[in-house]
Amino acid sequence: MNDLNLIVIDGKLIPAEEATVSAFDPGFLYGETIFTTLGVKNSSCCFLERHLKRLLSMASVLKFPSLPRPEQLRDGAELLLSSISGSPRLLRITLTPGHLSGYRLDRDVPGPSSWIIAPIFRTEPDIRFYQSGVSTEIATIPALPSRDPRTFLKTGNLLLSRWLRKRKPPSRFEILMKNSRGYLLEGTVSNLFFLLRDNTVLTPPEHWGVLPGVIREVLIEILAQREIPLRWGSLTTRTLDRAKGAFLTNSYLELLPVRNIFPSAADLDLPEEDEKSPLWQSEGDHALFSLLHSDILRLENEERRV
Repeated sequence: MNDLNLIVIDGKLIPAEEATVSAFDPGFLYGETIFTTLGVKNSSCCFLERHLKRLLSMASVLKFPSLPRPEQLRDGAELLLSSISGSPRLLRITLTPGHLSGYRLDRDVPGPSSWIIAPIFRTEPDIRFYQSGVSTEIATIPALPSRDPRTFLKTGNLLLSRWLRKRKPPSRFEILMKNSRGYLLEGTVSNLFFLLRDNTVLTPPEHWGVLPGVIREVLIEILAQREIPLRWGSLTTRTLDRAKGAFLTNSYLELLPVRNIFPSAADLDLPEEDEKSPLWQSEGDHALFSLLHSDILRLENEERRV
C-alpha cells in the first residue's frame, strides 16, 4: 500500500481508493460541503486552531448536524501526518452533512456530519514569485453577489473559480474578480490587498462578498500590531493608480506580491495569445511585503509550538 494515498475519514485511516461518499450526500449532490486548506511545514499544521474554528463556524451556519469536535479533527490531522512517509505541503479538511434520510432527495439530513482529511502534495512556490511578484488578470465574469453564501462560506461549490482558472492564460498566475460596481474583490484562490501611496493598506471588507481567509485574518492582526493603517475598500480599473503595490494571501502562498494587473483579453476583443499592456504595474518596493511576510512566518511558528 502506498502510504502517500492515505486519508482520514471520520477518524479512520484508510487508502484513498477505498473512501466512499453516499450518492445521497448533499455534498456530492449539490456541493454542500465546507472545507479548509491549511499549510503544513515539517509535518506540522500551520494555524490549525484558526482553521478549525472557521471550519466549524461555517458548518454551523449551514446547520450541518452533529458536527465533529475540534479535538477529533486535530487528532485526525495528527494521525494522517504521522502515518505517511512524505510531508504534504497542505491538508484539506472537508465536512459534509451526511446522507439524506431514507435516501430520498426530499428528506432532511439526520446526521452525523462526515469529515475527510486529505494530503495535498505540492512543491514550494517558486522563490522568484516572492522577489519579482506575479502577473494577474481581471476576470471576464463578475464575482458572485455579496449576499450569496458561496462568497463568505468556503463551500465545495467551486465551479466559478475552477471555470476561470481553467481558462486563464498560462502567463497569468491569478485571476482577479470584481463586483458589479467594478471594485476588485479577490482572486479565485486568494485574498487581495493594495498598498496605497500614503502607505495605507486597503482590502475589501467581508460584507462585500470576500472569503474571510485565515492568512488574511493573520495579516490584519499584524497590521494592527505594527500600527500600519488599514482601510476597508478596494480599487477599480480607473483608480488603480492610487496603489503602489498589491499582494495576495492564502495558506499555500502566505503573502505574495503582485507585479501587474492586466485587463481580460475578452474585454479588449483580443485573442489570448496577443499580449497587451497592463492596467497597473507595481512600483517594485517590496520592503513592507518582506516585513509582513516575516511576521506571518514568525506567528506561524509561534502557533505551531503551542
